[in-house]
Amino acid sequence: TMADLGDISETLSEAYSAYKFPIGGTWTKDLLKQELKVSQGIGLRVEGQGLTSFVLFRHFDEHREITILATKPSRQRRGDMRFLLGYLMERKTPGERVWLEVHECNDPARQLYKELGFEEVGRRPKYYRDGLDAILYTHG
Repeated sequence: TMADLGDISETLSEAYSAYKFPIGGTWTKDLLKQELKVSQGIGLRVEGQGLTSFVLFRHFDEHREITILATKPSRQRRGDMRFLLGYLMERKTPGERVWLEVHECNDPARQLYKELGFEEVGRRPKYYRDGLDAILYTHG
């Protein structure tokens, strides 16, 4: 919700600064506010750490597009994002597809998506600021 804006912004900032390559867009607080107005989301809060992982998505007729997802570096590789994405997949309707994209060098995320049953279906050439591709995935 809009009440989570500060936590979402903080989680994104920490996650983005931990990578050598640009893993996401330039999500300012104003852009995040706009996204929260049109998106649904799920998140994970850890006692004493606040919001540590989240997934924002837009729900259309027969598909969901994940627009932003992130995990704080201190919580990565603990299964948090696997849990959130699994939760989202369990609740999709029969025939519904879930879409997302990821930087081609983000091997941990790509491995997770593959393990969860996502299939690579395309690329957006030179999509990121470093000139590398976005890999498109779908599930369902």
